[in-house]
Amino acid sequence: MSIAFYNGSNPLALAAFAAGAAGWCTAAPNLIPELNISLYNAIQNNDLQKAQEVFYEKIDLLRYIVAKGLPRAIKAGLSILGENGGNLRSPIKSLSEEEIVELTQILFEAKGKFLSLQS
Repeated sequence: MSIAFYNGSNPLALAAFAAGAAGWCTAAPNLIPELNISLYNAIQNNDLQKAQEVFYEKIDLLRYIVAKGLPRAIKAGLSILGENGGNLRSPIKSLSEEEIVELTQILFEAKGKFLSLQS
C-alpha cells in the first residue's frame, strides 16, 4: 500500500517533488501556470535538471507571495495580469503601491525567464 503525499510549502516544492511528492498545493498557478506545469512535467519525466532550472526561475515570486500573504499577493498579481481577483475580506488589506510595483517586477521577471528557458 502506498500513500501519496502533497507539498504545501512553496519554497520546498522542488525538494518535495524530488522526494516523491504526488503534487503541490499552491496558489502560484493563478499567476504563473506555465511555470508550474513545466515543473510538474519535468518531474514526471525524471528531468531533475530541467525541474531545477524552472523552479529556481520562479523562487523569488514564490517567496514573495508567501511573505506578503497569499490572498493579498495573488489578488494583486491577478490585477497586474488584467484579471479581476475580487475583494479581500476584512481585516486583510491590499498590497501597497510600492509592493505592487515590486510584485510586478518579480512577476514579469519570472515569466520572462521562463520564456527564455523555452527557446
